[in-house]
Amino acid sequence: MKKIIGLLVLMVILSGCGNDSNRYNFAASGENWDAFYVVNVSNGDREEKSGTVKFTGEGEAPEIINYKIETNSGGTEATGVTVNNGVVDIGKGFCDGCAVIQGDEEIEVEITWDGQTEKLLLKNDK
Repeated sequence: MKKIIGLLVLMVILSGCGNDSNRYNFAASGENWDAFYVVNVSNGDREEKSGTVKFTGEGEAPEIINYKIETNSGGTEATGVTVNNGVVDIGKGFCDGCAVIQGDEEIEVEITWDGQTEKLLLKNDK
């Protein structure tokens, strides 16, 4: 009987050790680019995020792009980013104790290259 009670107490304690995490996969396709953005949120105020954009347009991919990412909780941008085999890693970051991206948000990504601009509205694929 003591073993059963001990086991039940241990199960209750361990069930409270979950880290309350969510993973959101945002994606969109445009005329020249596909964008993917993954956000891992844990404990309600901790976020890890990273993404890629892939050139899908006609002809050769540009050598360099600029991009902007806008979310409800903030944004980031970079200029002069090198394109490798038509792919660019974007928006990699981490924060703890911050306002985090929510699963029902839309993320706006703007890509500029060779005098052209394309805007993509990424949505979570729930």
